[in-house]
Amino acid sequence: MECYHCGDKIIGKPIKGHDKEFCCTGCLSVYEILSDNDLEQFYEFNEKSGVKPSTSENSRYTPLNVPEIFEEFIEFQNEDIYIVTFFLPAIHCSSCIYLLENLQKLNTDIIASEANFTARTLKLTVKKGRKLSEVAALLESIGYKPELRKQKEAKSSYDKKLLLQLGIAGFAFGSTMLWTFPEYLGLDETFEPFRNFSAYLTLLVAIPVFFYSASSYLKSAYTAIRTKQLNLDIPIALGIIVLFVKSTFSILSQEGFGYMDSFTGFVFFLLIGKWFQSKTYRSMSFENDPKAYFPLGVHRIIGDKEDIVLIDKLVEADRIKVFNEEIIPCDSELLSDKVVIDTSFITGESELVNMRKGDKIYAGSKLIGSSIHLKVLKTTDSSRFADIWNKSTKRETSFIENRENRLSKYFLIIVSILSVAGAITWWFIDPSRILEVVTAILVVACPCALALSFPFVYGNAMRKFGRNGLYFRNSEEIKKLTDIDHIVFDKTGTLTKDRTEGVIYEGEPLSAEQKSALFELTRQSTHPYSKSITQFLADDIAVLASISDFQEVTGKGVQAINEKGEHLKLGSASFVGLKAERTVSGSYFAIDGEIIGSFSFQSQLRNNILQTISDLQKDFKITLLSGDHASDAKLFDELEHPISMHFNQSPTDKRDKIQALSNKGNKTVYVGDGLNDSEALKSAHLGISVAEDEFRFTPSSDAIIKSDQIQNLAAFFKFGKYASTALRICLYFSLLYNTVGITFAFMGYVTPLFAAILMPLSSITIVFLSTALIRMYRVK
Repeated sequence: MECYHCGDKIIGKPIKGHDKEFCCTGCLSVYEILSDNDLEQFYEFNEKSGVKPSTSENSRYTPLNVPEIFEEFIEFQNEDIYIVTFFLPAIHCSSCIYLLENLQKLNTDIIASEANFTARTLKLTVKKGRKLSEVAALLESIGYKPELRKQKEAKSSYDKKLLLQLGIAGFAFGSTMLWTFPEYLGLDETFEPFRNFSAYLTLLVAIPVFFYSASSYLKSAYTAIRTKQLNLDIPIALGIIVLFVKSTFSILSQEGFGYMDSFTGFVFFLLIGKWFQSKTYRSMSFENDPKAYFPLGVHRIIGDKEDIVLIDKLVEADRIKVFNEEIIPCDSELLSDKVVIDTSFITGESELVNMRKGDKIYAGSKLIGSSIHLKVLKTTDSSRFADIWNKSTKRETSFIENRENRLSKYFLIIVSILSVAGAITWWFIDPSRILEVVTAILVVACPCALALSFPFVYGNAMRKFGRNGLYFRNSEEIKKLTDIDHIVFDKTGTLTKDRTEGVIYEGEPLSAEQKSALFELTRQSTHPYSKSITQFLADDIAVLASISDFQEVTGKGVQAINEKGEHLKLGSASFVGLKAERTVSGSYFAIDGEIIGSFSFQSQLRNNILQTISDLQKDFKITLLSGDHASDAKLFDELEHPISMHFNQSPTDKRDKIQALSNKGNKTVYVGDGLNDSEALKSAHLGISVAEDEFRFTPSSDAIIKSDQIQNLAAFFKFGKYASTALRICLYFSLLYNTVGITFAFMGYVTPLFAAILMPLSSITIVFLSTALIRMYRVK
């Protein structure tokens, strides 16, 4: 039985309304909102495509009403309206677009809404009288919780200049091929006036290609020569200049079109390759402002007054108030009596931590429970969080000559020598043909195929990796896959699922009646442990019990009265009446003060992860580094070949072990998640960060892998090696073409016109060859 709105499996007794069945009151409420506003067509696009609304409070959006913060988010405002764009990760289908673009039916203060499916954004035009916090709360109430990103941090989705350069070159190439077609048919002498007119047209469209579209290559070559370095752009620029100058001279002398078709085609295909190389996944965020992970505004307490301020406004000794599930923005002293926090983002340890009044809480910790008061000890910029973040800043790569640069040096030297040799040789054979032969050599040898091989092979590979859930920063990182010999894994959140998914019950066997009552008790709670117990009991529940007087004491537990009048309690040891707290995170279940049993929570491996490790062991050494206790080592007992495991590792310990492996000559890849792994990610030869949602914040890394794709790592490494093979095939083709072409050009058998025909054909061949080689490969 599935929920009519979201399609989730209905556990226990369904919630009925309007002759339909729902999994929770939230889904029913959203259905009623849509129904009341004549938006039921939402379900016609995709059945059960709704998003389950969040049950959390909307007070987090209150800071959006503070003028200083409001100004950060809006794009435009006047006396009547303001325009704002929200990032909505929950957008996933056409039904979402339909609903979001009809928000004005839900709230008349919303004048217009425009959804962008690819970017997962929603642009809203809102009447000035409607608070921005209310708009955000409305989106969350219908299941589209906005992720608040400041507009000044948003990055352009496209390189507009590159696209404009590409467009100009493409237009010029197509036009030139059309206008020069008569000359290929030998009609130039018969229609000389028309040929000259067409030639001038080709020159007209070629001028912006030379001075604008090809400008980046010309500037790069000039810079390389000025700094006494050689790179692949030098022969490219030389070919561009020779083609353009010789063709311009031919056209102005009314000798024909010259090689304008080759010139414009050469630049066009080069820019296509450059576009492929720069086309990374626009929604990914490899680097981010650390403060973007904190609440928008912080509640500062001065005397009896409480106001909302930006994090930057906080100073030492300020008193602040933090709410449930917010990230603590500063190193602080706890002023409240007790608190439960989640420090996994900083330490990597999966257990919740109990803190008492006077304890120091580090920035980056997440509050679990009711609001607390804190005293600022260190501001965000000087906190331990900031220190870890700054250490995670991406390393600056020193200049290392890669294969392209080495090949370009050899290529430039060889072509220069052959051009001079050709000029000298033909000085003695036929001096009138020197310019023709030298031009033919430069045109044929112009390294378009060589230059296009790298960006097209790895550009296509990057896109294919991305479609399968692995996103690389750039093509250089893909090349590293062929060098790796040692894989180092983090455990929590990388090889294991969420810490609360493994539930173990200890105590008296629970009757069907007790299970039913406990299920209903935990079902109404928002605590992650309660949610885990709900899932743990779900398959054993036939009939739901009825409970009353439900109460959740945030951070401590839940309680209610069952049908027999018995008092049910589930929570911490002190909450149910035990004198001593347990050292292991868990929950006790008590009826009328009598302890019935307890629930503990253990890590569970991700699906098929042991098989993945076994597959990787065939080609790589495997090491595990974890901030958790060694008790989780038993999770890997089923491996046929044991792996090296190290527990209780701090972020610095992880970094040091990675560096030690590197010092021994190992090429390591580190796979981890959380800010606590950032130093290790940086130190590794290749750092891959695991993300539950690729649109969320991710630490500094070379690549990002979606958490549900971890089991495909072995296939990804094989594809990386295949991409290297595909590159070699393209390079061999390019070198073969250049060898044959230059030989015949040197011997005088290739005219510049024929060379001009061959050159774009080689570029087109490389485009199709590289694309076909990558697309034909099945990653998994």
